[in-house]
Amino acid sequence: MEKILVIEDNKDYQFLIQTSLGKDYRVVVADNGNSGVDLAKEHRPDLILLDISLGEVDGFEVCHRLRAQKETEKTPIIFLSSRSDTSAKKMGFDLGADDYVQKPFEAEELLARIRTRIKQSRVNRENLPAFECKGLKVDFVGHRVFLNEKEVGFSALEFKLLSFFIRHPDRVLARDKILNSVWGETFVSDRVVDSHIRTIRKKLGPFKGHIESIYGEGYRFNPNPLSQGNSHEEEEKPAA
Repeated sequence: MEKILVIEDNKDYQFLIQTSLGKDYRVVVADNGNSGVDLAKEHRPDLILLDISLGEVDGFEVCHRLRAQKETEKTPIIFLSSRSDTSAKKMGFDLGADDYVQKPFEAEELLARIRTRIKQSRVNRENLPAFECKGLKVDFVGHRVFLNEKEVGFSALEFKLLSFFIRHPDRVLARDKILNSVWGETFVSDRVVDSHIRTIRKKLGPFKGHIESIYGEGYRFNPNPLSQGNSHEEEEKPAA
């Protein structure tokens, strides 16, 4: 389930948005600009709804900060504002916003815009030629993996599995979902996933902390783990 961060200081709009999105998305709320930037870095949402009038640190400044930090530099941002003047919209787009919705708005319209922006973001991510993060590089075009610029050999299936994780960051992926997406229709045990992930982690070496075990649920790819080399091997227990 995708995660939406709402940076909005009006309680009524907070309630409206949470009620409208709660069935389809995980919603995180911040009621001021500073906490919004912090929560964005912590939760790495799939999309951010950003009010302009936030008090001391307004939405324009928040947008600037979000685009300046690696965790949210490409996250879709939709401005929410009662301002209808062209200058406000122009500034929002100039700062890197993806859309601008004027208040008051219809919940269905907001939902439609959110779906569109998340879909576009997913397509853009899936079409990226490579993934790079602090010494780990995965070349999707050439099917090659580099650790600190040194190539490491991956089988075709291992590379497909690693690519699947990278293209679905920060999502808990159940074993059956991984099997269906990577192996396709198969009668093999879902424990095959565990075996291949152990192999991938071993090959990733100091970068194995990107693949996290979620006990009882499956696995999650963390694009920016707090520390490299923590593979959580002790968490690889049978799913509940």
